[in-house]
Amino acid sequence: MLPIVAAYLFQATQYARAPVEYNYYVVYAENADIALVPGTDLSPNGQTLLQNSTQYGLYELTLGKWGPGYRVNYTDAFRITNNEVFAIKMIAFNFSSSSTGTSYLRIYVLNDTDNDGTGDTEVCVWDGSSTSLSATNYIYFKAAPSYGSSGGTSRVKIEIQIDTTVSGLNETNNQLDYSGTLYLWFTNG
Repeated sequence: MLPIVAAYLFQATQYARAPVEYNYYVVYAENADIALVPGTDLSPNGQTLLQNSTQYGLYELTLGKWGPGYRVNYTDAFRITNNEVFAIKMIAFNFSSSSTGTSYLRIYVLNDTDNDGTGDTEVCVWDGSSTSLSATNYIYFKAAPSYGSSGGTSRVKIEIQIDTTVSGLNETNNQLDYSGTLYLWFTNG
């Protein structure tokens, strides 16, 4: 009985020493009145996931430190709001080529299918390797009634699914930092 308990304790220690950290910059349309707003979900440090960055025009999305085998679900990571007086569509979603750890992410945006200004139907925009968005398969955002007011708003949901074995983690390299830049692409609706 004692050897089984010792093996169990060793295994638990192994996972506790292998955090994976996620930090991404979020870039959206320049010269457009589209707002990225923090959602209600908080990162492990108690702050909202979406923060203003010190770099011009960027937001920082901090998803926390997690170990192998973790499954994390942020149902309100951040929100996208259209402040333009015309409807817009999000037609593409991708990461920079230097981004890392994206295969562990699943990202969903609520689509406004009934034109009431609030996203209501969940669409997977990133499945860990590619996006489903295009000019014909898009996320719709209702127009703002006037300048200075808000139009359509949708929540962004992020799932992190880390495998129980992560390539590159070992006793000498006991932490991986995943980072990069996330791009959101919009056009007139």
